[in-house]
Amino acid sequence: MSNLCVRVAAAGESYALPVDAVLEVAELEGVTPVPGATPTVLGVRNLRGAVLPVVDLAGVLGLRRADGPQRIVVAAEGGRIAALAVDSVAGVESLPDASEPADSPYLSGASLTDGVLVGLVDLSSVLDAAQGEVAA
Repeated sequence: MSNLCVRVAAAGESYALPVDAVLEVAELEGVTPVPGATPTVLGVRNLRGAVLPVVDLAGVLGLRRADGPQRIVVAAEGGRIAALAVDSVAGVESLPDASEPADSPYLSGASLTDGVLVGLVDLSSVLDAAQGEVAA
């Protein structure tokens, strides 16, 4: 298992997604709202012919943000694809193994990196939440 991750910011906090699950990073634009969707589902976006749900990562994690997200990270796991809306993308880096337990069902743990606690996103749980919310 690789510790290579895409590091992102959501609501001013640092999180990481496994690099092998990230398909691309793009600007947050062209999102069409979905009537009746929960607040964490920002809508859907057509990305080169694929209609993807756009899910606010901060919202799924139960965080409140001062400003709206600026970027999307398109991630896939188990045949499911979603665009996760984030504040920014810091880059790709190798992170140490989780040193702290998860404080959310959407995290697999946390790793201390350069004095910053980085939440390790459990992509399967986030996509499960997105799938349930889009269907609502």
